[in-house]
Amino acid sequence: MDEIYDKISDPDLWGVDDNEVSKIQNFYANKTIFFTGCTGFFGKSIIEKLLRACPKLKKIYLFVRPKKLSAKERIEKYFNDTVFDKLRELQPKFTSKVVIIEGNLESPNLGLSDDDKNIIINEASIFIHNASNVKFDLRVSQSLNCNVIGTKNMLDLATQCKHLEVFVYVSTAYSHCYQQHIYEKCYPPPCDMNMIYDLIDNDRAHTNGLSKTAITELIAPWRNIYTFGKAMAENLVEQYATKSDFYCTIFRPSMIMLSYQEPSPGWTNGNLNGPSSIFTAVGLGIFHIIPKRHSPTDMVPVDMCTNALISTTWAAVNEFKSDQVFVYNYGSSVVNPINGKQFEHLSGFRGADFPSSKMIGPHFLHSTNWYSLFLIGTIILLVIPGIIADIVLLLCGKKPLAIKVARRVIPVVPDLLYFSFFNNWRIHVHETTKVWDKMNKRDNELFFNDLRKFDWGIYCFSYWSGTRKYVLKDPISTLDQGLKRHYYLQNGWNIFCIAFVLLILYIFSNYFSLLLIPFCNLIKLSNVYITNIQ
Repeated sequence: MDEIYDKISDPDLWGVDDNEVSKIQNFYANKTIFFTGCTGFFGKSIIEKLLRACPKLKKIYLFVRPKKLSAKERIEKYFNDTVFDKLRELQPKFTSKVVIIEGNLESPNLGLSDDDKNIIINEASIFIHNASNVKFDLRVSQSLNCNVIGTKNMLDLATQCKHLEVFVYVSTAYSHCYQQHIYEKCYPPPCDMNMIYDLIDNDRAHTNGLSKTAITELIAPWRNIYTFGKAMAENLVEQYATKSDFYCTIFRPSMIMLSYQEPSPGWTNGNLNGPSSIFTAVGLGIFHIIPKRHSPTDMVPVDMCTNALISTTWAAVNEFKSDQVFVYNYGSSVVNPINGKQFEHLSGFRGADFPSSKMIGPHFLHSTNWYSLFLIGTIILLVIPGIIADIVLLLCGKKPLAIKVARRVIPVVPDLLYFSFFNNWRIHVHETTKVWDKMNKRDNELFFNDLRKFDWGIYCFSYWSGTRKYVLKDPISTLDQGLKRHYYLQNGWNIFCIAFVLLILYIFSNYFSLLLIPFCNLIKLSNVYITNIQ
């Protein structure tokens, strides 16, 4: 434990130098940022870090959907989150730099009022377009209207801005997931904009939208409408880069996980992506079998991902020509890979040592190389115990819970497995590596995002604690309850297993006895026959 804390405070590791000037802080000084997608997991992390680490930042305009609350009430509600606790301590008046701009990506002209639009045109120096609808099973018209048409409208607005320096589009490393090696370049678009409009119109013409079969055929080889839309939006950014006076960058993170250090180890806003969902389900005793994974699973902590976006934006403006789009990937699979088995080993898995008081089932985990065995195991270890657990809850006068949870988990399993287990992506970060090498010691301290120096051991140690605290809302004060719950669930499972084995043995012994009766009768007849002959 002491070694871990020594590493965290090691000046050689983090390059602490208070006297050196931060080039990145200087870049953001007196800048006005127009930011979309501020309410999500990644968005909150970016806003918190910009306000805390760039104290000379002039202003941030937050693009949010209209609601009944006043602008002041919305700011108070937005910043009433644990992620901003450290910021409140350091800069109590930080909200004076934040302004709410009401709008909607799916509305004509982004739903902006004339006054708000003029403010953005006259003041914005940096656009960070982080907003998107990430649901994989959303209707085609909704997904494309938000993720593609919304991005086009944002780019149109950006071209009208008088002082804009850079447009940052937050995409995903899986925008071209049919590729096994993802390089920092623009790939051919899935279609042209005419097809996008046709897809939207056809989907709206059907009461229940386009069928799953039709969607699969239309967007192949893309996995889902989300990645299809992100690929198309990237192409739009590439097109606008060639005809605009500002810089355009595409930032592609892999699966964003709980924080490494900032604002505190293991922080999340309750968001669960990919491996996080599986990890939490295992800790709660919901999942007990997973596919065996020997290849790396590409994951990055949210705070390092935030620092990477802030750093690459600075690097692009200071390094490249404004008439080209520049792509930055951010992933660990090439520079610092880890697979599921290693993650489980490094985390210890601490769900058994620090169990949640909200556990649903016993904690144990098996892995298999066979997908069919995984499916069978899921039914045996998830569905059947869930039915039994709900029967017990009903008999105790409580609401059934297990099957309700299982019904939420099972439909998303195919996509979880596709992105977390069944593919062997390599996300290359050659250009992002150049940014790491270019950053001075002060910037490496303030905006640490070099995945080559990232310690998975430290990260995994605090992962379950963060999940327990921020995802499950289960403070350490409930540990005694968790331990008791774990004890009863584990022993209950052991008794069930013993009873099940005894039942099988009993059935088998009876069946075997029935098989022996004809044989025994044959022997008796034979003895009678022999006796009669004699």
